[in-house]
Amino acid sequence: MKENIKLASVRALGATNDFTVGVFKTDEKKYYSNEFKGNFEIVSLTGTINTMDGEFYTHIHMSAGNDKGEVFGGHLNRAVVSATCEMVINIIDGTVDRYFDEEIGLNLFKF
Repeated sequence: MKENIKLASVRALGATNDFTVGVFKTDEKKYYSNEFKGNFEIVSLTGTINTMDGEFYTHIHMSAGNDKGEVFGGHLNRAVVSATCEMVINIIDGTVDRYFDEEIGLNLFKF
């Protein structure tokens, strides 16, 4: 990443018309993704920026609601901004690297 951010928290809201979010099934140690298209408001986007093996890594979850008030969300794989996305990145001094935990099947913080 050009800005060389090593540790930060991320928050955002806005609008999307095409996004993919997933759910991790712990018993299978596998992600399942759902793709959504249409008019959606990003009601919550939150996550972290840090590193894994010293390289840029991000972990973000997003929830988005449709015109009926139904909300869908999960681990954010991708999203296309349709109108706007007001994102705030709070940079934190320091670093937290990640490692892959074989038992859990996820990339976890290494403190």
